[in-house]
Amino acid sequence: MVEGKGEAYLLIDVGHVLTHAAYIARVEGTARLAAVAEVTTTTAAEGGLLDGVRRATANLELLVGRQILDRAGEVRQPRDGDGHGVDGVVVTASLAPLLRVALVGLTCDFSLASAVRAATLPYVSLERTVSLEGPGDAWDAEDLEALVQEPPEVLVIVGGADGGPVAPIREMGETLSTAYSLLAASQRPAVVFAGNERACRPLEATFAGVVEVSAVANVRPSPEKENLGGLQGELAHLFYKRLGRSEGLRQLGTWAGSALRHDLDALARTLRFVACRHGLARGVLGVDAGGNGCRVLWVRPRGPALNWAAPFGLGSGLGALRQRRDPTAVVRWMCHPISWAEAWDRLSNIEVRPGGVPETEEDWDLQQAALREALGATWQGAVRAWAGYAEGQAVGEADMIVARGTSFTHARTPGQAALMLLDALQPTGLVRLALDWANLLPGLSGLAERDAQAAVQVYDNDALLELGTLVAPRGVLRPGSRALRVRLTVAGEERAELDVPAGSIRRLPLGVNERGRLELYPARGLDVGLGRRGRGGVVEVRGGALGIIIDARGRPLGLPKDEEARRAALEAWQREIEQA
Repeated sequence: MVEGKGEAYLLIDVGHVLTHAAYIARVEGTARLAAVAEVTTTTAAEGGLLDGVRRATANLELLVGRQILDRAGEVRQPRDGDGHGVDGVVVTASLAPLLRVALVGLTCDFSLASAVRAATLPYVSLERTVSLEGPGDAWDAEDLEALVQEPPEVLVIVGGADGGPVAPIREMGETLSTAYSLLAASQRPAVVFAGNERACRPLEATFAGVVEVSAVANVRPSPEKENLGGLQGELAHLFYKRLGRSEGLRQLGTWAGSALRHDLDALARTLRFVACRHGLARGVLGVDAGGNGCRVLWVRPRGPALNWAAPFGLGSGLGALRQRRDPTAVVRWMCHPISWAEAWDRLSNIEVRPGGVPETEEDWDLQQAALREALGATWQGAVRAWAGYAEGQAVGEADMIVARGTSFTHARTPGQAALMLLDALQPTGLVRLALDWANLLPGLSGLAERDAQAAVQVYDNDALLELGTLVAPRGVLRPGSRALRVRLTVAGEERAELDVPAGSIRRLPLGVNERGRLELYPARGLDVGLGRRGRGGVVEVRGGALGIIIDARGRPLGLPKDEEARRAALEAWQREIEQA
């Protein structure tokens, strides 16, 4: 893809279940989303990933009236004088598993802490962190056994300030080298050293004949200095090198002369832009509900992008959800009376044939209930994993939530999409809600490298479906009692004022691109995010498809134990989220 200003671009995003294609074109000088297409992702038995990509692109051709592919099925580049072809292609994919990394170091507080920060990358799964800090600086037998019995793909060794003692690092290497020499060569991890530069050669010598050691800059050259770039660059290199060894993914990346990007990595870059562009100090929470699992990203203007992935999904990932063996799982979120056994019998059909459209009200209810359970379980894991990274901020507490995945984008109404988010994540305070409705956000990261102006224009005009601003007090009150009083003014004129009862959801009318001033007067036991319980105030809010959403059901959200009362509450909330 040649750098410069182009007239048309093709964005491809390949997921486990669906492949999405988007055609970006300039209209009167402004880059806009012209068309999107969606097909089922094809497997090797069905012609490989490229077959699905070509079918999605062919569907785009019908929509835009332009030829994008030539007769051989290759992309026509650059765009010709008749408007056929494109000037660049961006390909993102979620098919590649995360890079499994283990960290080993001397002390928790310095080098290992820096290594953890360096390895907190969207495409890295941090499997184990081992410190030799303790009596005699000796190995814990359980840790060493785990590193050998379940070897990571990459073993990162850190420790020592530059110029410090070499012996502790050398001894660590001798132990690990001996252990890994007993494994077949194909099972041995890649070894990266990011510690005391003086220990580099001695460590390489201990691993001679076992594995090659890649040395990068010390992540903690001195107690006062941190250097994460070298290790992060090496982990990125190893991940994308592995990506290139996958035949299907390699073909996908080279098909259009475009570098293949992992979608989480690309999504994190776009969400960072969103956080900086809108001045979102608490950052953006990205939610991706896929067929084989759910993933969440917490991206703030500064610092690492925190990610968490869990195998609970709405396709092959349903098996992991079933293995939790919670008899109340899924069905507790359903309005329709259905047994646990019947629910899982139906979900098993979805597991082997994902991507279908629900046919009945009960089917919609079941799939949305499964989404709540899958995303909720994923979110609980993320909150636990991120506890040490919040830096004084409540874990995962963001100014904006952006959701992607067909369960959200194919929901029958924006209200249904929003309610699934609220039930699964239970956000608090004031939060903007949006959907990546056309699956554009990962691709915009790659487009920005080619044509930053086009990426910004598409983001501003087409990328997000703004649902609105959520107000969700923390705390619990007696149902029916007044939770808070709200007053909305727009352009100096009062638009709405009401008392919101505890246990309910209410909406105030404020359209897309509209701004207003919202006065909040919470009950004494509720915290709306303005400093303490009972404190009110005036805040600037943005509208959306749902306007302002007041979720006064309480946090944590509790479901009635009585079956009839529970179903009645769920039905009431579904009605309320749809009523402006």
